[in-house]
Amino acid sequence: MAKITYGAVTDHTAILTRFALTKGFFREAGIDLTLKAVYGGPEMSAAVDRDEVQIGEVGTPPGLTAIASGHRIRIVGSGLDRGLAFFLIAHPSIATWADFKGKTVAALSRGSCGYWYLRDLLQQHGVDPDRDVAFRYLGPDSGRPLDFFASGEIVGMLASEPHVTVGERKGVAKFWGGPLELGDVPDIQWSIQIANTGFLDRDPALARETLRVIRDTGQYAKHHREEWLAFYADLFGVDRSVARAALEREWPLFHFDGQVDVPGLVRAIEYQHKIGAIPRIFGVDEVARLEFQPAPVEELALAS
Repeated sequence: MAKITYGAVTDHTAILTRFALTKGFFREAGIDLTLKAVYGGPEMSAAVDRDEVQIGEVGTPPGLTAIASGHRIRIVGSGLDRGLAFFLIAHPSIATWADFKGKTVAALSRGSCGYWYLRDLLQQHGVDPDRDVAFRYLGPDSGRPLDFFASGEIVGMLASEPHVTVGERKGVAKFWGGPLELGDVPDIQWSIQIANTGFLDRDPALARETLRVIRDTGQYAKHHREEWLAFYADLFGVDRSVARAALEREWPLFHFDGQVDVPGLVRAIEYQHKIGAIPRIFGVDEVARLEFQPAPVEELALAS
């Protein structure tokens, strides 16, 4: 049984990998996969660089920043949420952008996707992200942001589902919309799979097979939606109605075959350079090894 450690940036992300583990798909493929939580994109990138995690899922901005700084990682595929599957939620006391001034907002970690996008949105609406607000980095507390909304400790963040739907229903957070609705920000390839370059060189077959299993799990989830919904509800500890509403909101942003949106990746590279996170505009071949991404579903259909 081939062993591999796969990284998730919270206790609930890398959802297709989690689903594949419960279904036994990795063992069927001869893979003994351990799922490890490493909280935050910069932290995950560092863990993959050290080969503590062979493949991990992060947001594109921290992944690109790490590659530009010399980390021994490359992009090898797309996570399920290829589109910008996070949304701004605000405490009910926040009615306008100016109301954020003097308050605390949250992100998973400094340098995470939510951090960069929230900074940009605040700045576009007249709120200085360095002087007008304080950032709280949730890290291992990423699974309970709504507790901090309820207590008033934080008043805004770019959150993923089902926190958005639960926050609305509990009345502790209001849904403001997605980043593309709220500001002039690029529509990028959002969630990526990154791999240690040494691992790719020493065991390319294991890398490809791991990504193939995750792709096939995506297809299984897409065509067994009720079963996946039940898994999702159990994972997050929410009822089926919340899970259904959350998945409906995210569904247009999902992509089920692990293929990187190359134009979206180019926009991400340009965006990271624009905001000063990377020193120059890198070519796709400098940051990615796309020969490892699984075959697109269209090719599979033709071959069957």
